[in-house]
Amino acid sequence: MPDYPIYAYKEVLDDEFPFKVEIRNPQNMNRSSHAHEHLQLCYMMSGTCLHWAAGEQYVLTKGDLFSIPPFLEHRLGPRDAMDFVMIQIDFMPHAINESFRDLARMQTFVDFAYIQPLISETDLMPKMALPAAAQAEVEHLLNDILAEWERQEDGFRIAIKADLLKFLVIAGRQYKRHAQTQRQHARQKVTQHREAFHDAVAYMETHYDEDLHLEEMAAKALMAPSYFSHMLRLVRGKSYIEYLSAVRIQASMELLEGTDLNVTEIAAKVGYNHISHFNRTFKKHTGVTPGDFRRHRP
Repeated sequence: MPDYPIYAYKEVLDDEFPFKVEIRNPQNMNRSSHAHEHLQLCYMMSGTCLHWAAGEQYVLTKGDLFSIPPFLEHRLGPRDAMDFVMIQIDFMPHAINESFRDLARMQTFVDFAYIQPLISETDLMPKMALPAAAQAEVEHLLNDILAEWERQEDGFRIAIKADLLKFLVIAGRQYKRHAQTQRQHARQKVTQHREAFHDAVAYMETHYDEDLHLEEMAAKALMAPSYFSHMLRLVRGKSYIEYLSAVRIQASMELLEGTDLNVTEIAAKVGYNHISHFNRTFKKHTGVTPGDFRRHRP
């Protein structure tokens, strides 16, 4: 177990609308190492401060945008006697519902927000210095989000979702430009981690009949188990267990429709050692038992 707290999103965010925006400064910054289940995006409005993430120290200044993905240890600290103002947004993907499904397929945003900050090398700094035009656009959106959050008038959630989506799209576009200027080694490292994740998912989809364990799949993805499960929820909409079950049940449905194998044989072929577990899982996913599904096939 880590020696720092890891906050579940329900401890700090409302479950119905898991979103929060705050203004951070030297008086209210979190100086203690911690991590959290949700995604955090921060933008430096003015001044400068220090940020520790994954064991590395970074200097943040006006115009810097940086991401803290789930389960990443981090903390803030003062830089000499200098003041700063930082906008901090905390949210879970389902705060903006299905709109995030499209954003999750935006490769550059996923690289910036979820993958690059995990690679703690000095040439892979988990921040972007936005150009002046992008700063103005981002600051306008953040000020609108702050105003909606403070007033909470009718429709404020819809307004926040719209501004937040625009903010995230800008972050992804800016990262694409940012990545083009990075050294080749930096791009290769991010690409390697992204491809490792997709390779692990592909392995699950083709080796579902094996006794697969979260720890082994996470190792293939070059991620911690909890983070790999979180990434699956982001990209596939399901946790590790949910996604593996869905893949197995889909394969069993195809076998029920296309072969004369009995239910016990099919259960074994899709990775279930106990027929009772297979029957329960199948009904949970389809609403019917395997036998009823086969009897009502076309």
